[in-house]
Amino acid sequence: MRYLATPMIRPLAAVSLLLVPALAQTTLSFQAARDCTLYESSTGTVAAGAALGIYVGVTGQSADAKRRGLLWFDVASRIPVGARIVSTRLTLNVAQAPGNLPLDMTAHRVLSDWGEGTSTPTGGQGGGGAGGVATTGDATWINTFFPGVNWSNAGGDFAATNSFEFSAPAAGMVTTTTTAASRADVQSWVDNPTQNFGWLLKTDETQALAARRFDSRENGNGRGNPPVLEVTFLTRGEATTFGTGCPVGSNTFSHTWVGLPIGGTSPLLTQADGPPNQLAANLLALNWDPVGFPLLPACNFYLPLLGAVNHSIITLDPTGAGSTPLALPAGFPGVLFTSQTAALDPNAPGGFVLSNAAVALLQ
Repeated sequence: MRYLATPMIRPLAAVSLLLVPALAQTTLSFQAARDCTLYESSTGTVAAGAALGIYVGVTGQSADAKRRGLLWFDVASRIPVGARIVSTRLTLNVAQAPGNLPLDMTAHRVLSDWGEGTSTPTGGQGGGGAGGVATTGDATWINTFFPGVNWSNAGGDFAATNSFEFSAPAAGMVTTTTTAASRADVQSWVDNPTQNFGWLLKTDETQALAARRFDSRENGNGRGNPPVLEVTFLTRGEATTFGTGCPVGSNTFSHTWVGLPIGGTSPLLTQADGPPNQLAANLLALNWDPVGFPLLPACNFYLPLLGAVNHSIITLDPTGAGSTPLALPAGFPGVLFTSQTAALDPNAPGGFVLSNAAVALLQ
């Protein structure tokens, strides 16, 4: 980080007329392009690729009761190469459940390609918990593509560590929160589309009669609410903010960029609503944690704990505001900067507070 010039502290008002906050980002929504249920079966002949629902959990079957859901989103078709993923949120709709208690689920990155055939549930679309007869191309408990291509492991090939967790209600919508792993998954699907095999949804599968039926992609067109993945990303020359700053009085300590992250220029690192007349440090890193690490109650650190460096020390003004120019190097397009401000605060539990964070992708 030696290419960062030593900043001069200058008042925000002197430059605010020349630059504007660099709050540029794009959010796109993707409906599932493929989805299905893996029905536990020793023969691998059960599927329902064209069903109106996706089952996850353990049903009331006397045997072969496990159900796992597969979801695939074509993110690379609309997110440009070189974009950096900022956040991901998956929204599902629970259409049916055997009880009223929430059910914990995990999502895992799938490691093998799989298909969605034309099979439908035996007995019609109103049920589906028992599946139907697999057709050519269906993903089943045994097959990635029925009848001739198999998973390496019955029940699907997926990463042992989950990418995110969520609690599914007995009915209605559920939206997940961004994790570092979910963001990394989607980033890898944009960077390497041929390795995008989606997510597998499952429970711990220890509790019988604990399953959910989610609306599938076939249950759209105003009938239901198919799975939707919302992705927010930056392209070169864009910056945005994320997270929440610590409380300072009745406000929260905020931080943003003013000016676009273009190499060879000096946008500002700005602060507002911080502790008045207190010393503050602008911290920089080349990566970030979208969830954050809680250093204090309601106070998260969004930079990597071992990867942040101090860029500058400033004194906030009587309103808790400040600004510092950041000299960006020329000739490094695609370099990502993340920044966050820490300030002394004698009224805070730990004697300091943290702002929200800002992330920028160099042009």
